[in-house]
Amino acid sequence: MPRIRTVKPEFWEDELLGVMPRDARLLFIATFNMADDEGILRWTPAYIKAQAFMYDDDLTIKDVDQLMRCLTDTGLVFPYIGGAARQQMAVIVNFRKHQRINRPQKSKLPPPSTGAWQVREMYARRDGWVCQLCGGEIPRRLVVNDDHNLWVDHIRPVAAGGTDHPSNVRAVHRVCGRSRGACESEEGFIPPAGLAGIEDSLNDSLNRSVNDPVKETHTPLNFDVQTDTDGEFSSMNHSLTEGKGKEGNRERKGPPPTPRQSSGSPTVAQTGERAIEDRMTDAFLQRYGRGNAYKQRQVRKVVADALANSTDSSELWRALERLGSLSKPVSAGTLQFAFSEIRQAQNASNVIALPSGQTLTGTDATVAGWAALAVPPPSEDSA
Repeated sequence: MPRIRTVKPEFWEDELLGVMPRDARLLFIATFNMADDEGILRWTPAYIKAQAFMYDDDLTIKDVDQLMRCLTDTGLVFPYIGGAARQQMAVIVNFRKHQRINRPQKSKLPPPSTGAWQVREMYARRDGWVCQLCGGEIPRRLVVNDDHNLWVDHIRPVAAGGTDHPSNVRAVHRVCGRSRGACESEEGFIPPAGLAGIEDSLNDSLNRSVNDPVKETHTPLNFDVQTDTDGEFSSMNHSLTEGKGKEGNRERKGPPPTPRQSSGSPTVAQTGERAIEDRMTDAFLQRYGRGNAYKQRQVRKVVADALANSTDSSELWRALERLGSLSKPVSAGTLQFAFSEIRQAQNASNVIALPSGQTLTGTDATVAGWAALAVPPPSEDSA
């Protein structure tokens, strides 16, 4: 049943949303009304069209499916298959950040199973890769010290009747989750001694971001993947399971992959002993760092994630130059904004003129015919 929701003013200024099609932004707002108080909703094109675009005859089921993919590809919505009936469901990743629920009602829809590593990574992205118990950063890539790797904690333990619904799940370090145990109260939680050396693990994770394949940011080595039907995913999530699965990629964190272009030599050549992400970061900060609040670690992480997604280094450098010239922050969202502007400029220059005298056919002929009819006839005075 549709519910009354709110839209924050910041919604219209969000750069990640700004590069999405207008109908996709409208659909994202519609998901607020369709979702229950946990941010869960049914996620099939036929259902979404019937709920959000019932009067839009020009939108087909296929068109709606493409709009849904826009939301899943950017990590705003996380699709999954849940329940004994194997329904196609989805959860709005940051639902509780968008909405304030005064008297939340229990969800009647099946939540995504935390036995799937993609789900755990989705919650880590939602929580900003920050442990919700100790407040420390969680490595985005697998590290040698398993105590520092990503885990999820149930606010109300499962043994005490807790569920896998989003409001009861949070991202933590594995050692913090074990340290808390089955205690329902976390008052007086003391960070465990197992967190020693976490800075080394974070640096190790950052260094692996380029060398590890995108789909192995948090593989079953980190999570005990279960074959439970609740942990299976819809084919609509082809990009999310990449990494931002494409989170993984965000969120495996990183900008959505962009079309690779064959080019000569990259702007920042991959020579010498230092990694290309280090040299590209240094070159960017040297050129645009003065007068801007760029942080080396943040810029390097975004660059490394983009390269891990097989982004062409020359195109990545052009996107960074675009952001630097506008003094925009360097993040996964703003990088996508820059890629979009670059692609639009390229598309504008890809118009091919038809040879003179060539006959138009099909749709081109129809459009030309209507255009000719739209031209007003010459007046008698001009004759």
